[in-house]
Amino acid sequence: MARCHQRKRKQTRAVRSLSSSPSLAVAVVAVALLTHGAADLTFGRRVNSSLDTEARKKFLRGSRRRARAEGSVRGGSSKVNLLVKYKNGSAHTRSLSNYESNNSTPHTWQAHTTSISTISEDSHIAAVEIDANEIDLVIDEMMADGDIVLVEEDFPMYKYPYNSIQTFDTPDQYLHLRHKQRLLTHRQNRTLMESQQYGIAQTQASAIWALTESKPNKYLNSPVKVCIVDTGYDSSHEDLPKVGVTSTNTGYGDPLQDGDGHGTHCAGVIGAVGNNGRGIVGVNPDPTKFSFHIAKALNDDGMGTASSVLKGIKGCISSGSKIISMSLGGGPKSSIFNELYKEAYDNDVLVFAAAGNVGAMRDDYPASYPLVVSVGAVDRFRNRANFSNWNDQLELMGPGKDIVSTFPGNGYGMLSGTSMATPYVAGVAALVWGYFPQCSNQQIRNVLARSARSMTSSGVGCNRRTGFGLVQAKSAFDLLDKYGCAAGGQNYSPPSAGGVGGCDQPLADVSKLTPVSDLNTASFSTGVASGNGCQRLFLKMLTDDYAYETSWELKRADNGEILDFGPPGSRNFEDKTEYIGPASGCLDAGIYEFSIIDLFGDGLTAPAYYSVSLNGEELIKNSNFGHKETTTFTINNSPAEVIQQPDWTPLLFENFSNGFGKFNDGGSNVMHVGNKFGRSGLVMMKKGTTDFEQASVYSENIPVKNRGFMNFKVVFSFYANSMEVNDRFCLDYSSNGASKWSRAKCWRSGGDFDNGKWNDNETCEFRPSVNFAANSIRIRFRGFSSE
Repeated sequence: MARCHQRKRKQTRAVRSLSSSPSLAVAVVAVALLTHGAADLTFGRRVNSSLDTEARKKFLRGSRRRARAEGSVRGGSSKVNLLVKYKNGSAHTRSLSNYESNNSTPHTWQAHTTSISTISEDSHIAAVEIDANEIDLVIDEMMADGDIVLVEEDFPMYKYPYNSIQTFDTPDQYLHLRHKQRLLTHRQNRTLMESQQYGIAQTQASAIWALTESKPNKYLNSPVKVCIVDTGYDSSHEDLPKVGVTSTNTGYGDPLQDGDGHGTHCAGVIGAVGNNGRGIVGVNPDPTKFSFHIAKALNDDGMGTASSVLKGIKGCISSGSKIISMSLGGGPKSSIFNELYKEAYDNDVLVFAAAGNVGAMRDDYPASYPLVVSVGAVDRFRNRANFSNWNDQLELMGPGKDIVSTFPGNGYGMLSGTSMATPYVAGVAALVWGYFPQCSNQQIRNVLARSARSMTSSGVGCNRRTGFGLVQAKSAFDLLDKYGCAAGGQNYSPPSAGGVGGCDQPLADVSKLTPVSDLNTASFSTGVASGNGCQRLFLKMLTDDYAYETSWELKRADNGEILDFGPPGSRNFEDKTEYIGPASGCLDAGIYEFSIIDLFGDGLTAPAYYSVSLNGEELIKNSNFGHKETTTFTINNSPAEVIQQPDWTPLLFENFSNGFGKFNDGGSNVMHVGNKFGRSGLVMMKKGTTDFEQASVYSENIPVKNRGFMNFKVVFSFYANSMEVNDRFCLDYSSNGASKWSRAKCWRSGGDFDNGKWNDNETCEFRPSVNFAANSIRIRFRGFSSE
């Protein structure tokens, strides 16, 4: 709704034409916007030149020798293992088990396979085992198979530093990489502070604990699920979370057991339990503020395959994990893996992987994929560890030398490597993201990079040896607290388009951002004086993928009168959108009921949630409330509401003195003029007919999320020249990133104003939503013909 004020005076509003013809043109100066509260696998053989290009693209580069040798990973067998990506829906129907169940006979190359098993049905990937001496025949037939999109070898993968030990000559370097497995004596009387490792302070994790614990009502947490793809997890360990731990079995036994210890060590770095008087403390010491998903993709010797890791990653995505931590590597660059990381990124998942432990410049995978955050290691003195790999994709550094963490059998072990640095950085991501769940994976990634402690010789910037630097949790938190998600830059469509990696990752220029604290003058109120005793109910909600199922209502318990409800009107809430704002006006003394309803009956799917507060005190916060959840609260007294004129906070000011400034440069019927009609700095718009978009200028999108703004006011001056009767000059707005514009007000020639006069300090107030605060806002001026 809009309320636009027109002064009662004989002066007329304005327009002037861009030509001598009597067509509409508008000159605008001094606009202010304000708001207030509220590759080919040919195996070394020649490919028949008659085969088409698409068939060749199915196979990645390699050699027959490598394919045959790959069988040796299976214990010296004469088998070759491949990964096959089918067209939609073929991964299951082409498996041998499916043929057996249907009593049918497989055709072409499938008759020569030992096994075909589905890795991912929805991604159409299968693992195929064949006799090595039939590889030539099978490849020829695969190339002619219209169901096959891509074929790669199922290469070995391993925990770091499994394959790197042999590259070092000295015992000292060996110890840095191979366990250095001194089990530490567990002392029950050891205090939590004594068991905090240097990495906790080095990454600023404890600073976030202190801040959020001191202001629990201001900093609300939405638990983040973290997936570890490794050797498993000792679920019986006294210092690791027990509740809410889910898992994916990739064929190496129970994921919640760990015969190697590497995975359990990584888990302790991320989330060893705090305040229990035992062992160590992880980056996320409160198990109620995050959860684990465990994908046992490596066996008890720390070895696995591409297929097992693929299964693990798919399990992470399916579990709803927001963060994936992988302290492993092996194999060449893979198109199948690259597509899977794209799937994860486009599903708002952030993946971290260890850069590797050779201490040289090289591309190790998975860390070197652009959609994966590559993590290097530092020592306790913040120096780059000598074993830490580096390349153009290296992005962040974490503590990775002499790291003490949990080990199977209620033990504790000391390990070194980028394997340890990775869970530190992934843990920081989980810690920060939990307090800013409305931000995307891209924005969290960028904020971590922007806020990292640079390790370049100049102390600023990024290089390929240390990336953006050492991850800093509190600095990242502060950036988001100050600027909101805008600190992480823009979101891309699809999201994976923004994943570049390394020093080329597109970060936001925070110097051009407006602090959210400057966008909020006092409160969420719409004209209610602070401190007057008015008691209001406030709702904060992050919707899930099925927002249309969600609604709420507030009513009096004594007579059932419904006082307010949402969503407003006949509209639905938007998917994955945060809503913040008042759920009531000033409430009189009485008993009230707030109810939230889900049509399907499964509540909100985490990380989605809702919370209700009264006078700053949180009454409830929940996600899985089923069909309906009702909160009853009592107000004993409610003083009379006192109205005062609201304070307005400037969001944008532009006087067009240096061109279009904060507005776009307009369409073909818009121009900037340095001096005209006795004023300097004007934007002139010719009237629009069928294409009025060419006669408009609009502002930048201004983020106002989390500030509770509901009302906006535009103050501007304009001049009309040669405007015909009923031609209009209009002000539009768009909120929450919507592509559709809404009209705030149109001024009509011959009724609202006449030609040839300046109209100074014209004002128009508007409110995008009746019930909820805006997340972003922008405005548009346009000329509109009556024709």
